[in-house]
Amino acid sequence: MALTRRAALALPGCLAVPACAQGAGLLATLRPVHPRLLTTPEQVATLPARLEAEPAGRRWRTTLLRDADGLLARPPAERRFEARRPVLLPTSRDILRRTEALGVAFLLTADPRYAARLAAEMRAAAAYPDWNPSHFLDVAEMTTAFALALDWCHAAWPEADRAMARDAIIAKGLRPGLDGFRSRAFWTRVTHNWALVCMGGLVCGALAVAEDAPTLAAEILSLALPAARPALASYAPDGAWDEGVAYWDYATQYAVFLLAALDTALGANQGLSALPGLAEAGLFRLHLEGPTGRVFNFADGGESVRNTPALMWLARRYHAPAYAWLIGRAPGVTGTGLLWYQPGGQSPAALGLPLDARFRHVEAASLRGAWGDPAASWIAFKGGDNAANHGNLDLGTFVMEAGGERFAIDLGADDYALPGYFSAARRFTYYRNATAGQNTLLVDGADQPMAARAAITAFRSEPGFARAVADLSAGYPALVSARRGIALLDRRVMVVADEVTGSAGRRLRWQMHTRAAVALDGPAAVLRQGSAMLQARILEPAGAVFTLDSATRPPPENPNTGVQRLVVEAMGAARIVVAFAPGEAARDDQLAPIRRPLAAWA
Repeated sequence: MALTRRAALALPGCLAVPACAQGAGLLATLRPVHPRLLTTPEQVATLPARLEAEPAGRRWRTTLLRDADGLLARPPAERRFEARRPVLLPTSRDILRRTEALGVAFLLTADPRYAARLAAEMRAAAAYPDWNPSHFLDVAEMTTAFALALDWCHAAWPEADRAMARDAIIAKGLRPGLDGFRSRAFWTRVTHNWALVCMGGLVCGALAVAEDAPTLAAEILSLALPAARPALASYAPDGAWDEGVAYWDYATQYAVFLLAALDTALGANQGLSALPGLAEAGLFRLHLEGPTGRVFNFADGGESVRNTPALMWLARRYHAPAYAWLIGRAPGVTGTGLLWYQPGGQSPAALGLPLDARFRHVEAASLRGAWGDPAASWIAFKGGDNAANHGNLDLGTFVMEAGGERFAIDLGADDYALPGYFSAARRFTYYRNATAGQNTLLVDGADQPMAARAAITAFRSEPGFARAVADLSAGYPALVSARRGIALLDRRVMVVADEVTGSAGRRLRWQMHTRAAVALDGPAAVLRQGSAMLQARILEPAGAVFTLDSATRPPPENPNTGVQRLVVEAMGAARIVVAFAPGEAARDDQLAPIRRPLAAWA
């Protein structure tokens, strides 16, 4: 029998017969009708009522349809790489965004204009010579877009358009994916964001074409699901992500694409959603957002992170109304967030959630004055692992907010196109990645070791004295020991306390990056930003004073415009303790708990 072009594209040359058999077994429960990726006809039927139930749902529906209508007259996306890197990711993401808007608009309204416009988008991208497999994230995101488009518009597209999309998924998505597995490409062996994005995209692509290319789809599933499992296990034990909040967003979106696609297409996700930490993943996003709405942006992250659409799926799966509330604040979301809309979100305050949190493995802690008050005091810090993907040499770094302003800032990522930005040899020569660019101690001006790790050894959430302590000793081999504690007194006054041994003859530098205007007065300083004021005071060592210096950097690094460092220099000191009070200065009696040694904070 002659092979069709599509069948020829799908011939797999299976890597492992038992694994392929396992994948074929999974496909035995494949839902035969469309849509079956991320939603089902039954779920689509309930969507209008779910959206109509609350103002946020009605707002999202209006916003999504407006976005889809705006795309009707726009030309398809052009194949464009980043200006300074051979990366197609912005184009892949733009096409996925368009797919979610047009595809969900079609599911909501059955208006054929949306399906026809999405078919035009797919035809243009299918004509690209490739989807840039040398940077496989680009392929994964494009494959996801094509899979969702084919599935959601299946009934509206003529066979020619369905064949076009299937052929593109197979030739430009799944086949390069198999090549990656055969060559043991790094993304098949890691546990960070690349694993979940790549496996999530490949699983969506395989499930979209499974009835036409069952052997190929089975092989992809047999390879991608075992590769995804260790990455999903990285959320253990409590939902945190060591690449930071921005990459938590990216990884979690594709983790949910993978889990939701398995659920809706096959009826189950092989128990992956029961792995430890996944149910708590939204808490990491919740607690590491400060009262101003900015996140603790350690690693290569920015202060502003979107309200991840995956939160709505997590809210429904794990019966977590705080997650639905968190994303429900957004004026609009991508189509998947709308598809998963779940009425009944409740604020952390209404639910009585704890004000403070500690996240193990990532070793981060957050102490908060109040939920729902943008002017509340908030301080967060981290230990963790300097060798984490996208990580910096930043054990002990902290951020701080009060009065509706972020006073202690994390500088975040620099330009990914800087030479050697992701190489161990050069990454930490850049200020924002080095210890000098963090809000932590420097000892004799040296970087922390790249392999250093730090654990939080004490954590207490008490109304008058919330605190956490981390053992930073591995970050300072020139010392015998080093510990840092953060505290929140009476839910208002924030404290950073450092305690070291073996510091004789060593130059200790305590520093904090800030955008605030700072007035110095010996051991005191007044920081002003917007309408907020923060009073800083050195409690120890006696005789220490604040100084200021610039964080400006020369090209090609980010110049850090408007950023300066508040500094305490303390030669041979055993303790450096700094208190910060918004508005009125802290009273001595308020400060009594933090004058005790850190061992007494436990």
